[in-house]
Amino acid sequence: MLLCESESEDQTVSGNLTIVIEDVHFCVDKKELIQNCDYFQALYRSGMKECWQEEIQLQCLQARGFLIALTVLRGERPILDGDDIVEAVECAAFLQVALLTKHLVNSVTSDNCLLMCHSAAIFGLTELYHAAAVFIRNMYTDLQEEVRETFPSELIAHVESLSPSVFVAVGAHMTCSSNETVHSASRTVCYLDETVNQWKVLTDLPLKASSSMAGVAVLDNNLYIVGGVQGPHKQIVDSCFCYSVNSNHWTNISRLSQPRYNFSLIGVEGHLYAIGGEYERIVMSSVEMYDVTSARWEFAANLPQPAARPGMHHCHEQDICVFVEANGDNRDL
Repeated sequence: MLLCESESEDQTVSGNLTIVIEDVHFCVDKKELIQNCDYFQALYRSGMKECWQEEIQLQCLQARGFLIALTVLRGERPILDGDDIVEAVECAAFLQVALLTKHLVNSVTSDNCLLMCHSAAIFGLTELYHAAAVFIRNMYTDLQEEVRETFPSELIAHVESLSPSVFVAVGAHMTCSSNETVHSASRTVCYLDETVNQWKVLTDLPLKASSSMAGVAVLDNNLYIVGGVQGPHKQIVDSCFCYSVNSNHWTNISRLSQPRYNFSLIGVEGHLYAIGGEYERIVMSSVEMYDVTSARWEFAANLPQPAARPGMHHCHEQDICVFVEANGDNRDL
């Protein structure tokens, strides 16, 4: 009997399925749909009669929105216009398609941020709503007039309640002891208050932290300082720290698997990447990735060649461009 139930379950989640929206028929891979859409995952777990049907009609969606979702699930990154955005947001919210939501978040621009925010508020797509609202808040000087003309009062209040992103400056400081009061007093991290065009103190570095030749990055509104050196002989500092703006508190995080200094650090979608650098004056090609959720460092793919403090740019989603100098020429790796 157990074997029969297992075989029946395999039959319900394999093969093709026809989705009908507005008289448009979409032939899709059932397993892929279940894996990427929480709506269909819940449907096939429920055991409802639709699980056995070869054709399912969806009444609450636009065909264009579902087509965009399928395009994103194939790994493509479609450029969306106004109507596309509304229908894609509706589809992402109704079918709970995480990859489509992620694509929408990464597609927010100054031209579409108001439409993204308003549409996400209407359909209850929380992640996009927050991302678009933060984007608007960061450009509020340029967008304030349009926001006040087009947004309902509750959306205006939400946007204005957010704190805008700011530039942060971290000087190069060695570790120090609590007795070195003159040195410790200067270990400040500052931010630029653009409303008054002044640099203000955000926090002080932990005494055991070194920002000299360390990796410094911001991820999810947290400031990370990883590694670094101390003393004239560049003695490596293993300690790594995270500063939470919300709690105004520094905490230790896991140490790198491979000690390094003079490397580049970048934060992308819940991960920190420590790229290249030096150890005992030897330039390295190794790359480590820190997962914020698991609080662990793991090795990622090596650079094609060793690089100290390579230039980096977060291009799109999880794509990182790394630039190093080779034979006097800048090369994109």
